[in-house]
Amino acid sequence: MKTPLLVTFVAIIVPTMFLSSGCQKKTAATSPNSQSKSESHESTKPLQAADLVGYDGTKLRKSVDHIREANDKHNREIEKMVESGSDQ
Repeated sequence: MKTPLLVTFVAIIVPTMFLSSGCQKKTAATSPNSQSKSESHESTKPLQAADLVGYDGTKLRKSVDHIREANDKHNREIEKMVESGSDQ
């Protein structure tokens, strides 16, 4: 009795996981420059929950925001270099 129930469960759950993973938004991967600063800050908002385990969540969030902004700036500079290099 347990084996058919387990097989049925796996047969339903695994395809559902694959289908749901294919339905996620791809906006960040396709156009990273389209995010505004407020949207990028929203993605680090859960880091403030580090306060619950003894860390300074606000400081951690600001640090990660700073790193992400520097990374975005670097990526934009590289894209400009690539675009100007392809025009030659």
